[in-house]
Amino acid sequence: MENGNLLASNVEYLKDALSVLGELNRAKGDREQLQDSIKELERDIEGEEKACRDESDLTVKKRKEEIAASFDREIRKDQEQVRRVRQDREKAKDKGIAGRIEMETADLKEENRKTQDEIYGVLKENHLPKLCNSRLYYSLFSPKGVLEYFIFALSYLVLTLALPLLIFYLMPEPARVPLTMLAICFLCNLVFFFGYQIVVRKTKMLRWQVIRQVRALRDRISANNRKIRAIKNVILKDKNEQGYNLEKFDEAIQELEAEVKRSMDEKQDALVVFEETTKYMLMEEIEGRYQQKLTALRVKQEEANKSLKEADSLVKDINKHITANYEAFLGKDYVTERALSDMIVLMEENRASTVAEALALYKAEH
Repeated sequence: MENGNLLASNVEYLKDALSVLGELNRAKGDREQLQDSIKELERDIEGEEKACRDESDLTVKKRKEEIAASFDREIRKDQEQVRRVRQDREKAKDKGIAGRIEMETADLKEENRKTQDEIYGVLKENHLPKLCNSRLYYSLFSPKGVLEYFIFALSYLVLTLALPLLIFYLMPEPARVPLTMLAICFLCNLVFFFGYQIVVRKTKMLRWQVIRQVRALRDRISANNRKIRAIKNVILKDKNEQGYNLEKFDEAIQELEAEVKRSMDEKQDALVVFEETTKYMLMEEIEGRYQQKLTALRVKQEEANKSLKEADSLVKDINKHITANYEAFLGKDYVTERALSDMIVLMEENRASTVAEALALYKAEH
C-alpha cells in the first residue's frame, strides 16, 4: 500500500498500529523480566560458587591444622619428656659430682675436724676463750695477710670513727656541737685502747705460745680448705662424665629425640600427602555436593538466555515492522500509545475521516 493510500486509511489502521505497539511493549516487558531473572540466576550461581569455595577452603584449612595439631601434641609430649629426662640427668650428675667431691675431700675434712678438736682442747687446757679461735681475734691482735689487715683497719675505723658519728647523730639537737663530737671520739678511742690492751694482756701476753700454736693449727685448716676448693674446682671443670652413671639417661634422651625427629618427619610426610592428594579429594567431595544445585541453576540460566535471545529477536522484528509500516508514514513521534489513542478518538468522533486528517488535527491540537 502506498503512502497516500495508507494515510487515507480508516481507523483500523491506527488500531492495528496501537495493537502492534502493545505487542512491542509486552515483548519488552517480557525481555526485562528475563534479564532480571538472568541477573538473579547469576547472583545465585556466584553465591553457590562462593559458598563452595569458602567451605572448601575452610575445610581444607581445618583438616590441615588438625593434622598438624595432632602431630604437634605428640611432639610436645616427647619434647617435654626429653626436658624432664635432661633435668633428671643434671640432678644425677650434680649428685655424682657432690659425691665425688665428698669422697676426694673426705680425708682433708676429717683432718680439719681433728685439728678443730685439737684447737678446742688447747684453748680449754689453757683456759682461753673461744674468741681466740676466730678470724676477728687474729685480725685484731695478730694479723697476717691482706685480708686480716683489712679487717683490722675496718674494725678500727668502725669503733673510732663510725661509732662516734652514730652516737653523735643520735643525740638531741642541742647537744650536737663540735666539742661533744671530740669528747665522743676521745672516749671511743680510749675504750678501744684499754679494751685492746686488756685482751692482749689476758691472752697474747700470758699465752703467746698457745696463741701461736692455735694460729699454726688454724693455718693448717686454711691450707686444707684451699686444697678442698682446688679439688672442687678441678672436679667441676672436669668434662669427663663417665663416673656418674649417666648412660641410661643419655640412652633415654637419644630415643626420645629420635622419636621427636620421627614424628616431625611423619608430620611433614602427612602434610605433603594432604597437599598432593587428600586436599583435592575433599575439594571434589564438597564440589560434588554443590554440583547438583549449580547444574540446575546453569540449566535455568541457559534456558533464560535462550528465551532472552528469542525475546530480543521478537522485539527487533516488531520494531522493524513498526518502523516500516507505521513510523515511516505517521512519523516516529506520533507512533505512541497516547498519539494513536487520541487519533483513534478523533476518527471515532467523526472529527476526521482519514488517518491523514486525524494526524493533521492531532498536530494542530498538540
